[in-house]
Amino acid sequence: MANGFFSRHPKNTSSELADPTPVEAVAPAPHTKFDDALGDWKNQLARLTRIDGEDAPRLTMNQPHPGGLAQLYTDHPTRLSLLIREPTSHQRAVERARTIIARSHELTARHGVGIIHMAIGHARWFEAGRAQSSAALLRTARLSENGADITITLLPGYALDPLLASALARRGVHIEAEDLVARASTQHGFSSSRALSELRVSASVLERFELRDELVLGIFEHPASELQREYEHSEHLLASPIVRALAGEEEARTQTLKPLKASDPKDRDPWRERGAGDLTPRQLDVVEAVAEGRSLVVDVPHGADDTALVGAILADAAASGRQTIHIGGSPSRTTRAEDRLRELGLAEVATRIDGTTASGEELRALLRSALSDTTSVTDPREVDEMRTRLRDVREGLSSYTSSLHRPFGVFGVSAYNALQVLTDLTAAHPAPKTRVRLREEILLAIAADQGAYARELLHKAAALGIFSRSAAHTAWKGVVIGSEEQVPDVLERIHRLAKDTLPKLHQQMRAVAAEADIAEATTLSEWRDQLAMFEGVRDVLDIFLPQVFERSAADMVIATAPKQWRTAHGISMKRSERVRLVKRAQDFVRPGTHIEDLHSALITVQEHREAWRAYAADEGWPILPQRLDETRELTESVLADLKALAPAFSTVHRDFTSMSIEDLTNRLEALDADPKGARELPKRVEVLKHLSEAGLSALVNDLRERHVKTKLIDSELDLAWWASILGLMLASEPELGGYDPAHLEEALAAGRSLDALQVQSLAPQALDQLRRLRLQAMATRPDQKTTITQLCSSFDSALEVLTSVPLVRLLVPVVFTVPTLVPKIVRPGHHVDLLILDDIDGLPLAELVPIIARARQVVVLADLSAGTEEGASAILTTVLPKTRMDVTPTRLNDQVALLLARHSVDHTGVPVPWTAASAPVTAVWCEGTGMPAPGSHAIESTSAEVNAVVELVVAHAVEQPERSLAVIALNARHAERIRHAIMRTRASEPGLGDFFDATSAQPFLVVDPAEARGLARDCIIVAVGFAKTPHGRVVHDFGEFSTPEGVKVMSDVLRSVRGDLILVSSIRASEIDRSRLKAEGAHMLVELLEIAEGQSGVGSGAWPVLEVEPDRLLVDLADRLYGMGLEVVPNIGIPGGMRIPLAIGHPEVPGRLLVAILTDDDAYVAEPSLRVRDRMWPAMLEAQGWKVHTALSMAVFIDPAKEADTIVELVLDAVDEINGPFVPLTQVPDSIDFESDSEYFLEGANGDEFAGKSSAALGVGDPGLEDGAWGEAAEYSATWNAEEGTGETALDELVAATSDARERADVFNTGMLEVITQQAPPSNRGPRPAIASGLPLAAYSDDQLDEMAQWVRSDGIERSREETVEELREALGITRRGFQSDAVLGNVVRRTEAAATVAKETGDEAGAAEGAVQAEE
Repeated sequence: MANGFFSRHPKNTSSELADPTPVEAVAPAPHTKFDDALGDWKNQLARLTRIDGEDAPRLTMNQPHPGGLAQLYTDHPTRLSLLIREPTSHQRAVERARTIIARSHELTARHGVGIIHMAIGHARWFEAGRAQSSAALLRTARLSENGADITITLLPGYALDPLLASALARRGVHIEAEDLVARASTQHGFSSSRALSELRVSASVLERFELRDELVLGIFEHPASELQREYEHSEHLLASPIVRALAGEEEARTQTLKPLKASDPKDRDPWRERGAGDLTPRQLDVVEAVAEGRSLVVDVPHGADDTALVGAILADAAASGRQTIHIGGSPSRTTRAEDRLRELGLAEVATRIDGTTASGEELRALLRSALSDTTSVTDPREVDEMRTRLRDVREGLSSYTSSLHRPFGVFGVSAYNALQVLTDLTAAHPAPKTRVRLREEILLAIAADQGAYARELLHKAAALGIFSRSAAHTAWKGVVIGSEEQVPDVLERIHRLAKDTLPKLHQQMRAVAAEADIAEATTLSEWRDQLAMFEGVRDVLDIFLPQVFERSAADMVIATAPKQWRTAHGISMKRSERVRLVKRAQDFVRPGTHIEDLHSALITVQEHREAWRAYAADEGWPILPQRLDETRELTESVLADLKALAPAFSTVHRDFTSMSIEDLTNRLEALDADPKGARELPKRVEVLKHLSEAGLSALVNDLRERHVKTKLIDSELDLAWWASILGLMLASEPELGGYDPAHLEEALAAGRSLDALQVQSLAPQALDQLRRLRLQAMATRPDQKTTITQLCSSFDSALEVLTSVPLVRLLVPVVFTVPTLVPKIVRPGHHVDLLILDDIDGLPLAELVPIIARARQVVVLADLSAGTEEGASAILTTVLPKTRMDVTPTRLNDQVALLLARHSVDHTGVPVPWTAASAPVTAVWCEGTGMPAPGSHAIESTSAEVNAVVELVVAHAVEQPERSLAVIALNARHAERIRHAIMRTRASEPGLGDFFDATSAQPFLVVDPAEARGLARDCIIVAVGFAKTPHGRVVHDFGEFSTPEGVKVMSDVLRSVRGDLILVSSIRASEIDRSRLKAEGAHMLVELLEIAEGQSGVGSGAWPVLEVEPDRLLVDLADRLYGMGLEVVPNIGIPGGMRIPLAIGHPEVPGRLLVAILTDDDAYVAEPSLRVRDRMWPAMLEAQGWKVHTALSMAVFIDPAKEADTIVELVLDAVDEINGPFVPLTQVPDSIDFESDSEYFLEGANGDEFAGKSSAALGVGDPGLEDGAWGEAAEYSATWNAEEGTGETALDELVAATSDARERADVFNTGMLEVITQQAPPSNRGPRPAIASGLPLAAYSDDQLDEMAQWVRSDGIERSREETVEELREALGITRRGFQSDAVLGNVVRRTEAAATVAKETGDEAGAAEGAVQAEE
């Protein structure tokens, strides 16, 4: 009897079991490409749909228990144990039922449905001499595991077996199964014998028809059978251009393969953006191409999630009123797409029609809502206002960023380049300080040879001492001799003056002064006046007697003057007086001398008398020196030589005659003593001439005034050039000049906020559009609206409701379904607007052709790298244009990605860096051993490891079921054992059913390496499987990983790891001898084990950094932050992933980086989408746990201290979030005043500058605050564009202030050390180290902390570790408490204990050094 229960259809060895739908190769004449293609597809599908043998496991129940059968026929769920009650038979039946369930799941995974039927009766007949057989009546059933039993539930509806129904139809007999069953049912229930008896009579038209009464559970028809039958009438298939192209028609192929529009990487106009959800511009390219009606293949990179893109396409199609069918390659794909629409708030646009929605209640609910709710969900005015602001902000930011990085004119450099270089220049020590600005034509000339000529000239000038404070030829400094031909004449005149004429003249000047008793002339100008005076006196004495000089001649001048002269001068004199004075004047005239004009002669007398009196010691007659003419000749000779020399000396001595005779003599003697200096002067003049011609005179003068050293010449020229070019850019680029840093930061924040609102507005916009279309459709179809209203109260199935009237598809335009139901949803010859094939490579092309033929447009989404050349997606790329989906950065496991990168394996995801040094990798080590299975050289699986994996899976399902999970076993045997163990656990733990639901968006899976490709889950368990022998020996054979293909296999496994990785293994890396491994895949396995052991493959705690040149602006910022004691790591990231230009950590949170610093560098501007670079990138980092700050180049350049303060605040916020908020234990004063009599008072050069600083000024990284140089720079930035035309001046001030600020910051730090060293040391301790107190713990380096710990111990007092920690905390003035600060200080105390102990024992510094080495070891 037991055997009867389990009879199967035998193997296909007899003529009875030929193909139930035979395909005869009858080719029409002549052959066509279409006929061949259709024939091939038909045959392929016929082979696929054959149901026989193990492909169709069945359970035959020849003698079921009547009680159980009665319960089953009354449509009540019935346990298998009620039908088969003999224990052994029941156990075997349960195993067989489980095989049926597994086959059903397999078919469902590949084809969307895997229907189980209960067959009543078995028919057999002959056609054309060939035996045919089939089931008689079929009823859909559902089998479910119930512990150690199986529950059978019959679903509504009877049908004849399709093969039997077709045979009867060819004989003209049509039997309605439902009517037949109704006639066989009475008040006592359904009678199978009565139904079969009636069927036997009706089917007697078939040759040798036999009908046996039996009850069979199983799979009787392949899901794709109905699609296969469509090839019998293929006219509608060839109406599709895509199908014709697939069949080989070149004209159709040319039509379907038209290129897509070029990609647009920029943000869309807010009013024109399509779809719904947060998409990148490149993803919107796909949405727009679909909206334009293009059929295409979207290549989804391995491991990427396409649900956002699918959701956007479906939303846009619904908003456009396009009837759409979505077919997922698995139930989970459909669930993910369905969940995506639900997340967007668009659940009402779609319905699901498959085996899970037979009742139709969900669809009826959607229709009731569509009929009643047609209200708008958006406020158009608010949306328009938001989009207007968004557009304006985007335009402003984009224009600024483009201008910042756009090469300026013919110079080929950008403002960003200028800021970078100027930061380097002003950060140097010493820094250039020139404020000279060069004209544009000069800048161009310098740039022509990259400044080589200008530098050459300036260095020549420096070599000639032009800029030096003390030159080798000091006497000749400033003298200009234009050519070498002039040098001999100049030297000759100087020598004559220095050695001959000037000394003689000086001697005669002294002799004349002594002889004439007058004051000696001190300059040649005075001497020239004296000489003129003597000559005038001599002329007077030729006419008058010497006595004329005894008295003033003024009264005689008046007396001899004409009346008109006296009147003009307002002078009156009596006639008698005039006569007397005239007589006196005439008496002074030498006898025999005739004077024509006595009045004029007396005026001359008076003038020379006054000149004489200016030099004469007392009144009296003038004394004329002897040899006056000889003296005049000598004077004229001296003056002639000096006049000839004047042009050369014009720049240093404008008038030799005004120099004192001594100075002139000394200078001439110095010049005469250095003839070599004169010979060098033409070279200096030539260099200065060339510098002037080059437009560098202003710079030369500035360098001369400041006596700039030779080593700074290049940087001074660079500063002048770059500051000048930046000034030109600011003046000519309104986009740059119009944005100050504060404005930019506000615009960035506004842009992020508005873009988020724009994304949020898209789904409601789509819903509004659909509701407007619904209103139009209902208004034009009132009859269909009435029908739908009635259907909403019916109990029809979902499929019946969907296909009832066309208005249903207009109200709910998107249908999620499976391939096998498409013929029922869309009848042959009818079409849908859009067909989406989502990851359908598991389906053969032959099954898809009838579906594709029903669509006006087809969109295929697939990972083409994971498919084969024979796969449906790959074949469709031969007739459809292809585009690649843009991958947004995702959370990936850094350690795994680094492992792939080290082996040059591409990772198609874009990893976002973790805040921790290593991503989560957990190891579970087992003590499993075993022996190789027969036919294998490797130990592939152990029970200990299988049990460990099951425990991990159950724990995950209980503790975090919301996170998806998959198990990847590294060999097929291990995977099979784990699957069976999981199945047994599921049967015994029914409460975990939801977690193991195969229709969930990301169902739980157990796969082997061959099945791992394309897998992606939140958490991956990698079960190694390979183990040691019972004797502890490692067999160095790791299956497929030990072959040349092993690296590809391991790469597929590792690419699946997105987040957490749990490695379960019975062997460790240290137990494997790598020298015995030849294959790269095996080495990758060992490295994976090393990662699990915490070695990370690159050293514990190493941050993954990219070999990229750091941003120079951020280098300066990094130096500041590092100086504050913060951890600073540049260019965090892994190849192919996101890069963080600067990452900041804090000592109180070791092992983590907290703040990601982004900047507007070249990588930033290379991304034209503001959505991506300004919102998505920071959001991705924030989702990973980072705090994000965008340090704009202009802001960092103008006020780096402010940027540093902002970052420090973010770091401290992150520390508080991790360690808890800071609660001060003592009151901290707001400020500390350094009074004049205080022991802390600053004396000396820096005293005035640092006295009275607030405690804030002594804070981390802010030397000077608003009172200092950085405050000045900030003030300059505030007036950056206050008035038109002041930009260049403000820039000059800013560059100078920036450079000065850095110097003053250094001075401030030096001053702080003076403050510290003047603090009174505690008793019994040496001088306190020059380390500031009161700073955050992050501000101290390890060496500083160690030094302070040693100083605390230097008083010789015995303390416990805890007491030493508190003493160190007090010495440092640290008030912030927390676990991390305690840990850091405790670590300092521990690591310095050895040094303290050795020092105490040896009593010398050498002992301390030895102890420090021991502590380090």
